[in-house]
Amino acid sequence: MRQAHDPCCVAPKKGYLALLIALVLGFSSEAGLAQRRQFAPAQPPAAPRIPVISETSPFGIALSSCDKAQEDNAEFALPGLKGEIKLDRCYRGRQHLACRFDKIMAEGNSMIEGFTRIVDEKYPDVGNVEGICKIDLDKLVKDFEGTVEFGKLFTAVRTEYDARVGCANKVKQSIRDVTLPDLLQAPEVLKSMIDAIEQDVNKVTAVQEQVAGLSTRIEVSQKSLAVLQKLHRAICFSSKAQPASVVSPAVN
Repeated sequence: MRQAHDPCCVAPKKGYLALLIALVLGFSSEAGLAQRRQFAPAQPPAAPRIPVISETSPFGIALSSCDKAQEDNAEFALPGLKGEIKLDRCYRGRQHLACRFDKIMAEGNSMIEGFTRIVDEKYPDVGNVEGICKIDLDKLVKDFEGTVEFGKLFTAVRTEYDARVGCANKVKQSIRDVTLPDLLQAPEVLKSMIDAIEQDVNKVTAVQEQVAGLSTRIEVSQKSLAVLQKLHRAICFSSKAQPASVVSPAVN
């Protein structure tokens, strides 16, 4: 006679089997993950961030001279409708802002004076072998290096320009929220404050636009110089090693 199975005895066996399968699968997945981690290639360390403007460069030193006349922890606040309006920490006074703008303009004018000669050579207009070989190879190399130097300077100047103009715009926006109930000519005073900052911005922007235009032409010249160097080496006689003269055979 077949004996009936007691459900209370069967359920634990099924639960035990499910638990065993879960443990095996879990162990396998964890072991596989550990193995992948063990053999995964190590990630290279992040490269240190190199500042765009070197503090030891002439431009960096010039900018630092503006900081010495202003305290690092200087804060500026103006009266507002709901209390004081603190100006952005980027702003360290108009004297500091104007000084920075002056250094940007000075560097920009120096770049225009020093590198315009490269674009004046009209390297992209060279049209034949004779024109290529008329140019000394050393000059091509030197001017190409000059375009590289210009690019680095332009990046530094542009970075500082964008930062200072951005700061000036934040200050102007804050001034628009200022209220001066104790001054009868409050609107005119606030407008004159904004106008003064805008005048500083407009002066440096005029120079920066010239530098940006020169940058576009320098980039074109740089590409042409890279090609001209290769062509010069391939087709021109070297002034340092002239070919031997051809000697006609003697006639008896």
